[in-house]
Amino acid sequence: MAFGIGGFLVAFCFPVHILLTGFLVPLGLLPDPGRESMLHLLNQPLTRIYLAFLLIFAFWHAAYRLRELLCDMFGVRRVDVLVAAACYGAAIVGSVAVIFLLSS
Repeated sequence: MAFGIGGFLVAFCFPVHILLTGFLVPLGLLPDPGRESMLHLLNQPLTRIYLAFLLIFAFWHAAYRLRELLCDMFGVRRVDVLVAAACYGAAIVGSVAVIFLLSS
């Protein structure tokens, strides 16, 4: 389930974030909201919840994709348990880091 939700969020939400903050604002096509405005937005609980869901599910989606890629590309299905432990362990670490950083 985390894979499907993560795939949806990565496919629909990340491109919008990249377009807005990575291209349109730096090119001057949208006004720069400023540091204070962005900090105020990040202090809102709804924004933190949105970012937590976006990033945590993206980590789990990436872990699944990376596991399958490594096992298929390098033919390491015999050590799939180790590959899965490494990939999903990284997703757990990333999820905990997101929760810690957004709750402080």
